[in-house]
Amino acid sequence: MSQNFWFNYFIALLVVALLLAGLYGIVRALARGRVLISADRRLVTVLESTVLSQHAAVHAIKVGSRYLLVGATNGSLATLSELSPEEVEAWLAEQRASLGATRASLAGAMKFLRKRS
Repeated sequence: MSQNFWFNYFIALLVVALLLAGLYGIVRALARGRVLISADRRLVTVLESTVLSQHAAVHAIKVGSRYLLVGATNGSLATLSELSPEEVEAWLAEQRASLGATRASLAGAMKFLRKRS
């Protein structure tokens, strides 16, 4: 096979990888935005989750007006602590601002691309 074939093959793989990474980023941003927006309207909301091992995770949840840190394993759930509302609300405000900046930059990029075509 020629060297040009392998170069084109590599470029095609790179383009596919970049497209997949971009789609992954968009899906993650949309999911985070959905959680942040729905946090004020729902009685129970999982705000953030962190996987600790294959069978254990920690979740920050909102129940009514309380914020709890919950540990989860295969067969059980346990309340680890109650989080201060001021700390969580400050984090939520920061995340919402970051989401707004991301949406604005994405909208700006889309406008730029529309003008070029």
